[in-house]
Amino acid sequence: MGAAHVRAHLSDSIELPESFKEITISMDSDQKTREPDQDGNPGQSPDQPAGGDDVDAILDEISEASELTAALSREVEEAKDRYLRLMAEFDNYKRRAAKEYERLIESANEKLMIEIIDVRENFERALKTGSAGGSDFAAFFDGMKMIFSKFEDVLGRNGLTAFAAPGEVFDPMVHDALMNSPHPEVPADHIAEVFERGYKLKDKVVKHARVIVSSGAPAVDGGAGQSGTDQPAIDQSSAGQPGGGQ
Repeated sequence: MGAAHVRAHLSDSIELPESFKEITISMDSDQKTREPDQDGNPGQSPDQPAGGDDVDAILDEISEASELTAALSREVEEAKDRYLRLMAEFDNYKRRAAKEYERLIESANEKLMIEIIDVRENFERALKTGSAGGSDFAAFFDGMKMIFSKFEDVLGRNGLTAFAAPGEVFDPMVHDALMNSPHPEVPADHIAEVFERGYKLKDKVVKHARVIVSSGAPAVDGGAGQSGTDQPAIDQSSAGQPGGGQ
């Protein structure tokens, strides 16, 4: 088999390194040198003998390349198998983590409910005592204050805190303004009255405070005098309702 045929066969089966190509080119040159001349005399390579040894070396290299390709194919299959196993394990982990998260939420709610149940039981006992016709209102009132204090403690331990008080700066991010009203003592853009307090769970606002915002001191000069005397009266009557709700 000539070098050209060997090179064509190799190029069809596997991509050879540059060193192999140089060898086959050299073999092809030797083959042409050894071709018979016009008189039928066989040619002879001027620099080296026939290239049979080079062919054997190339075949050995091909065999080694085939073994290396087979080894690489096995490594690829093993890596693919490891990847599929890891993906399956990760999917199982995500499912376990989701179930654990749900279990933690349920257990947290259970703890809160148990604490609230205690407060409810205290309320029920206090109401039964009041409905029995007892005349000691002061004792009943003190008992209700104790229950309310315990309820506030339960909420605080679970991260709930109240905010908003008269005199604080109005913040539209956490306060809802019901109206603006003049106030003789509270400066403008400050809270004059709190209708409903706001609440935070940890650092998150879960309920905005509903407030009445001061527009500053009422006007008392000139023709606005009558209007200035009426406005505080209207403000007092409207502010009296939130005050009663506190």
